Amino acid sequence: MPVAMGDDKDAPTTYCRSTCKIENLSEKFKVTGENYGKQYSNIYFVRSQLMKDRIEAAARKKWGDDVLLKNLADIKSGEKCCIVGTLFKQMELQPSILKEISDEHHLQVQPPRSRFTSETDKLVLEGALQRISLTGNIDPQKCFTGSIVALLGEENVAGQFHIEDMAYSGLPEQDSLPEVDEEQYVLFLSGLGIGSKKEKTFEIQLLIDYVIGMLGGAEDHELCSKIVHVVVAGNSLAGETQDKESQTKAKYLTYKAEASTVQAMNDLDFFLSQLVPYVSVDVMSGEFDPTNHVMPQKPLHPCMFSSARRFNNSTFHTVSNPYECKINGVHLLGTSGQNINNMKMFGNISDSAELLSLTLNAQHLAPTAPDTLGCFPYYKTDPFIVNKCPHIYFCGNQDKFSSDIETGENNQRVLLLSVPAFVKTSSAVLVNLKTLDCQEVSFDLEWNDNEMREGTPEK
Repeated sequence: MPVAMGDDKDAPTTYCRSTCKIENLSEKFKVTGENYGKQYSNIYFVRSQLMKDRIEAAARKKWGDDVLLKNLADIKSGEKCCIVGTLFKQMELQPSILKEISDEHHLQVQPPRSRFTSETDKLVLEGALQRISLTGNIDPQKCFTGSIVALLGEENVAGQFHIEDMAYSGLPEQDSLPEVDEEQYVLFLSGLGIGSKKEKTFEIQLLIDYVIGMLGGAEDHELCSKIVHVVVAGNSLAGETQDKESQTKAKYLTYKAEASTVQAMNDLDFFLSQLVPYVSVDVMSGEFDPTNHVMPQKPLHPCMFSSARRFNNSTFHTVSNPYECKINGVHLLGTSGQNINNMKMFGNISDSAELLSLTLNAQHLAPTAPDTLGCFPYYKTDPFIVNKCPHIYFCGNQDKFSSDIETGENNQRVLLLSVPAFVKTSSAVLVNLKTLDCQEVSFDLEWNDNEMREGTPEK
């Protein structure tokens, strides 16, 4: 691996970059035998069946082995018991295709919203055969459709289930964090937004120069030599590069027109080609990148990277979204942020780290899929179920950097990491694989000397 160079007062100092072993664990997110003609209803059934044992075990652990577990069809009014099922949130403001075409029927069009919650939202628990309305000790704005939960309470005279307490499956089992002698770092960045009117071209170049050791002083060079891997968590291209009208235009109108996506991809390839000779890079797909739109997203095709692909399968990899891997034994799991951003629209939790904690305890990456987040209509499995607890659980394309440490009853310790969109913040995040400490590194020209903000959470 090439070296990072630094200048000392007396003589130049040479730093050898550390190397790492990467194990891609994202095979389950690879869609085979694509068939979009299937119904989505079966994915909820499969999800509930696959998670039934673990949610019942969590209920017994929280409320005792003698807790009365019952099917919805068997509960009796006034009898305290525990029921397990899939949450469904009835939302008056939730967009629907009928509301989208209301224009054609001269009805009032629903105004654009960034959040679709209201005081009238209600929760329902669905079992295999029936459903029941929920009331009591539960906040609809902190719950999401598709979550598998256990509820303790009793049915009231109105036929509703009055909740005393609620339980998620909890953190899955986790392998121990590898013990290493030297400190190594992974750099997370997302939302480069290439092709945007607000594109941070100069700031991106500063970031590249920083990583390869061409920027900063001796301390920066020493730190950068310990960066063993870079994860680009989606939205490398901006939303403006998507020509939404191209599908409806006559062919002769677009024959000589070069799509803005092409130029943006060339720019992205140019930036990455400067990085991959020095450090290994994983490029995740994102909402605005040229790949399939629904989750899970396929990796960007290497043919789109004429320069960087020379290092394909060595230091340059395009990977799926979600993405799961191990770097020197440290388990990483994360998305480009669609799951978290979608949940923000249908609840009142705005903190990304809190939503990461919720999904990890629910043991599901994207509970709102397929209701409000598009996904492939799986029939026999649900790849978004989290079976193994990662050491680093991240989401990209967030408004700001945030982090937290989640601990479990079985000594699990997870870094919850919100990676800011570079086009908004001009910053990336460094994570220490030895300690899970993290820090934001900003390349904003309004800041001084690549200012770093520590993000070492305690819990």
